[in-house]
Amino acid sequence: MKFKVTLATFFLSIFLVYSQKKEIYVNDDLKEITIKKFNKKEHYHTYQIHIELDSLIIHAKVINNKKGKISKSLLDTIRSQLTSLSNKKIPKNHIIVINYYHGKDRCNSGGDFSFARKKMNGYRRRISREKNVSQFFMYKSDEGIEKYGKKLEWIPDTFDTIRKLFLPLPYPCGSFVLIDSYGNFYASRGEYNSDIITKLLRDTENTFSGKL
Repeated sequence: MKFKVTLATFFLSIFLVYSQKKEIYVNDDLKEITIKKFNKKEHYHTYQIHIELDSLIIHAKVINNKKGKISKSLLDTIRSQLTSLSNKKIPKNHIIVINYYHGKDRCNSGGDFSFARKKMNGYRRRISREKNVSQFFMYKSDEGIEKYGKKLEWIPDTFDTIRKLFLPLPYPCGSFVLIDSYGNFYASRGEYNSDIITKLLRDTENTFSGKL
């Protein structure tokens, strides 16, 4: 009897080991990191995203706001793709503003739809009055996008360039990216207040240079 119980326990432990999903920890460049690094407190703002797949659980440590610079060829590619998708020509001296909708999630699926629509339309009008700015509303998945109304001209991220370069994860409640005429960028990944975008556009020297 003792042998049978031991054998049963052994097979149960084997089943649990092989039925458990593998868990990995990554930074926001999708490079694997240790649990210690994942849990380390940083001097800049970070948060965590947990993504469960069929056989894998991904724990991602996300830097909320990120600055950097892309090459001229990449900038030209982005300009060309945005023009192709929107039929809007982008002047060379314009700052590109992209509000990015990753898809429906827990963060954006609730709340007052009329308030969200009013706020986004007000933001659209404010940005349209800014000088030397080309504004775009882009989505990866259009599920739930109707909550923002019909006045926003949404375009799909057909080429997947924006997601791959700046927004590789499905950040909650959307993201935005600002790119200046030199290829300097400011990316905010995750929930944000649209009012901050106007402030960033009016202080480009600090927005696109220096530390966050």
